[in-house]
Amino acid sequence: MDETYFGVIVVGGGIAGCATTLSLMRSAPKATFALIDNTNSTRFKIGESLPGESRRFLQYPSPSIAQRLEQDTATGIHAHCTANASAWQSQDLQETPATTNPFGKGWHLNRAAFDEQLRTCVRSLCGDGIAVSSKVINANFKSVLRTSNGWTLVVRSESGEEHTLRAKWLIDASGRKATVAQKLGAKTVRLDSLIAFYTVFSSTDVDPDYRTLIEATETGWWYSSQLSDQKRVVVFHTDDCDAPAKVARRLDGFMDLLHADTAYIKDHH
Repeated sequence: MDETYFGVIVVGGGIAGCATTLSLMRSAPKATFALIDNTNSTRFKIGESLPGESRRFLQYPSPSIAQRLEQDTATGIHAHCTANASAWQSQDLQETPATTNPFGKGWHLNRAAFDEQLRTCVRSLCGDGIAVSSKVINANFKSVLRTSNGWTLVVRSESGEEHTLRAKWLIDASGRKATVAQKLGAKTVRLDSLIAFYTVFSSTDVDPDYRTLIEATETGWWYSSQLSDQKRVVVFHTDDCDAPAKVARRLDGFMDLLHADTAYIKDHH
């Protein structure tokens, strides 16, 4: 088992982990970083809406992110969002077109591709002389130990080899799983029982609607957006303790709720 020391270790290679690593690389170019990630970059990932306002924030970690995002949108990996339309506290659909936004159109992302783009950006900084001692490590996080001068982590590679990593600072960017925090004994505090169910629809017909649609119903609220490759995601949010949550766990139940409860989104799948 080999040992490697870094200034900062970030566990989690999603948007939060990559944005944190890129920002730290920019503000502390002489420091060393390790980004620990075990993501399957081909697996579908929910969470695809990115507003136009994000352009200015994407510039900070790396100007290349926004440039690559536009390039990938032009080639069909992502899709532009043309408007936000919602039926909330009203049966009427209220629409805000992207043309009224000073920051322009937002995006409906291929999240797996976007996350991989961010990891690629981190890798490029590790290899072009900006942070040559930093690494993106494809491995599973196994354990963590607090020491007198920092942190000791054990990770396991795809081949099954275990590696010991040490760092002065440790950042848990593992999302809701809070992998590192849980290992350190932290308990998840749930403020409510909100839960989401989603289905991805495919169509051979051209779908011209690139709006983000939001619709509130008696049982919860729904949203839908068109993705690339003529796919559309439909998501239902409700309380886990309510009866609709039990129904939505089955595909036929999800479809029944969609057709019975929504007036607009049911026409977009």
